Amino acid sequence: MRLVHSLRNDPDSAPVFSEEDHSIWNTLFVKQLPQIERWACRDYLEGFSLLGLNEDGIPTLEDLNAQITPRTGWETIRTSVRYTDAVPWYHYFLDRKFLVTDYLRSRDELEFTPEPDLFHDIFGHLPFFTLPHYAKLQEIFAPIFLRTNEKYRDHIKRLAWYSSEFALIREHGELKAFGAGLISSISELSSVMNGSVPLLPFTIDNVIPHDKSVWSHNDQIFIIESIDDLIYELERYFESLPKVSEEVEQLTTEELLRDIRD
Repeated sequence: MRLVHSLRNDPDSAPVFSEEDHSIWNTLFVKQLPQIERWACRDYLEGFSLLGLNEDGIPTLEDLNAQITPRTGWETIRTSVRYTDAVPWYHYFLDRKFLVTDYLRSRDELEFTPEPDLFHDIFGHLPFFTLPHYAKLQEIFAPIFLRTNEKYRDHIKRLAWYSSEFALIREHGELKAFGAGLISSISELSSVMNGSVPLLPFTIDNVIPHDKSVWSHNDQIFIIESIDDLIYELERYFESLPKVSEEVEQLTTEELLRDIRD
């Protein structure tokens, strides 16, 4: 099914969130703040401070971009689509644009939501995008994803899932949350950090056999040693992949404004 993106960075066309929406943001923020202070990695905490998120309500993209774009060149763009297919997603990544959905989970899903919502996008991902060395990590996925074949695109999606979304990172002998999916999930972060989930080192051979767990908590989490190590591991693998074309196919504006959902 094709859905048309409604992409908006004009403050006058931004969605009007209800008092209940802002209240849900407040509840999520207050619940998750002690967990990230205890378990999030230092890069996330640095970015969180730079971004200036707070419990008062859902921030505007204008305010978020004021902190992100001057530091890394990335820009957030709002979309009405709840879950963006990987192909248009990575075309936006190629242009250093991060899509933020209008969708916000209900109170029935405070602890866990299978669909990434705006709390996940903003609270989980965007603090990292104030940091140039993290932005470099995200910039290596799109060029190879958009040039290789379907088999290896699936591999890349798994590598992104178990690094950017659900990895742990080792800091001074301690394990800290690195993935945005973990950081924005009240129940899954607690489960992982309390030792309920098996852990393995992040290597290409370890990760690729594991499919993504979209509708439930992950049954396996992987540990990275540093962002530099992760970039090295990924770039070495990406360089080995077959390329369908030497250049990334450029989509038209109309094609980019469509989204495919399974």
